[in-house]
Amino acid sequence: MSVAQDEGAVLARLLADTGPSGVLERYGEDRDQVYEVYGPERGPLVVVVHGGYFRPSIDRAHARPQARALADAGYRVVLAEYRRIPGNPVVSVTDLEALEDHLGELGTWVGHSAGGTLVLLRGATPNRPRVPVLALAPVADLVAAAREDLGDGAVVDWVGGTPEQQVQAYATVDPRERWSAPFADGPDAPRVLLAHGDADATVPLHLSTDFPAESVTLAGAHHFDVVDPQSPYWPRVLELVREVSG
Repeated sequence: MSVAQDEGAVLARLLADTGPSGVLERYGEDRDQVYEVYGPERGPLVVVVHGGYFRPSIDRAHARPQARALADAGYRVVLAEYRRIPGNPVVSVTDLEALEDHLGELGTWVGHSAGGTLVLLRGATPNRPRVPVLALAPVADLVAAAREDLGDGAVVDWVGGTPEQQVQAYATVDPRERWSAPFADGPDAPRVLLAHGDADATVPLHLSTDFPAESVTLAGAHHFDVVDPQSPYWPRVLELVREVSG
């Protein structure tokens, strides 16, 4: 079985999971402006942002096993849903800001794949309080992802054009474009960490290792190993969540 086939099989298993959903809450009027809550009421807050290459057809369902596993580890987990509108990427960002405002508290932000893009953007937002961030196999460089045609043009579809066609849009929603030293420096800066498997067939490792923040390479891990509680890499992911959360 190829790595891509293995990734597909794991995703299918995550989607077929029949475990319980979290308590559904709403932070806006749109059907995608919702979130699920898992874990102990007084546990440290972790906001989980799912991936799916920003496609409207891919929602939070595959992230429920991850959310339950974090809850089992003692975290109070908010599994976020958000709008994914082709050609209007900013609404994904503003939805997550609205969710945070609705929650009324800060937590650790953990995102996978496209969700990793969004949590890195949260970590590089100058007008909001700083938060710890763990980006798992993130699409950390949208310009590179667009030029490499990752996800069959998913980034170009989400942003609404190529980097040459939508210069301002990429400057706004590409964490690699927005990131600068002040976000990473300073003794009191919250931890920002990227973790990525070197066998990832969906989002290449170099998008994380080329990013100007601390990164961890998981030898042998593929794209969904980092969010699969049955994966041998899951204990290491839990360690990284603890390290980032402080």
